[in-house]
Amino acid sequence: MPSKHITNFHSISLFLLKVMLVGLIVPLALGLSISLEIEKKELMAQLDDFHQRSLDILSKTAEDAMTSFSPEEARNMVSFLLQDERIVKIEIYSAVYDLYLLRVSKQTPEQHFPTLELKKEVTKDGEVLGYVLVAVDRDWVKPRIAKERNQVIVLFVTMFIGGLLLIAPAIYFKVLRPLNRLMRQVEVLSDGELGVPYRWQGRDEFSMLGKTLDDMRTKLDKTFSLMRDMAVTDELTGLPNRRGFYGEVEKLLWLSGRYKHPLTLAILDIDHFKYINDNFGHPTGDEVLKDFAAVISRRIRKSDLLARVGGEEFVLVMPETPVEDSLRLLERLRTTVAEHSFSHGRKVTVSIGLTGFYGSERLEGLMDIADKALYKAKQDGRDRVILGPV
Repeated sequence: MPSKHITNFHSISLFLLKVMLVGLIVPLALGLSISLEIEKKELMAQLDDFHQRSLDILSKTAEDAMTSFSPEEARNMVSFLLQDERIVKIEIYSAVYDLYLLRVSKQTPEQHFPTLELKKEVTKDGEVLGYVLVAVDRDWVKPRIAKERNQVIVLFVTMFIGGLLLIAPAIYFKVLRPLNRLMRQVEVLSDGELGVPYRWQGRDEFSMLGKTLDDMRTKLDKTFSLMRDMAVTDELTGLPNRRGFYGEVEKLLWLSGRYKHPLTLAILDIDHFKYINDNFGHPTGDEVLKDFAAVISRRIRKSDLLARVGGEEFVLVMPETPVEDSLRLLERLRTTVAEHSFSHGRKVTVSIGLTGFYGSERLEGLMDIADKALYKAKQDGRDRVILGPV
């Protein structure tokens, strides 16, 4: 019986050897070509997806810059995007001011990139504000295809030699099982599950490729997280920006209206802030803004929402707070700001417009009421709190 098994195994090994020598070389070569073509399509799809995502994020960031002619946030986003080697050129054109807010390119006379361009109009309330354009390097995929080709060649050669030497067990343990795990990893990545890690312990090609994929996953996860945070966070103060504010306040309004709980909304505006910028410089103005945000943040609850929605304009939303309590809190905040020692050594005051939410008002209406109350506070001499409607 043992000799029969040995004979059968020997026969199978000879058969596999013949198959691998005669019939496997051509399929391997064909498989190499197909794998490279699939990889090329996947890389192009990744490039197209990245291209479109970058354009969408830039268009959202550019909207505020086009309406307020304040390109700082857009400039920060452009600086971040240009760090990616895939992006070659970015343009932000304002139709409102008929000029380019930003126009940067990596193209030089010595270095020219074949590019793919995407252009998107930026509109608000049916009005065309301008457009944004993002160009990416079309040849970005070439070195990656070459690298993948070398890895796949090594992979197929390893499979071929392993099949010659060890037949089925080696193919299963050294090729099929890790390849199956690698494919599961690729499927997880293709589904966008960037938070799912894959740990590889070996030093073979599969493990190195798996580690490379996991490194790519980690970098993509951090990049997209950072881009999401940058899209909703004011870089100077660390508070939510206008987009982040609108994303959070709707939930607070819905909860307040759903459960009939009180909520108040206030707009805070630093008095004579232009004087600070003009006489002490914008860096000092930035320090005042950061210090002001810190002073207010330390004296409100974690459940309150404080956001910077303009140059020196902030919005404070206080859930579970009746108007009477909000008035007392805002008066204390106003006094605290007036008594605080700011970096430029001058007194800083704040004007505040306040309104309550009673379950049916829309956010735009609340903002309008609070803004009119703020305007009334400015008219009456600043450094005061006014309850709207006025």
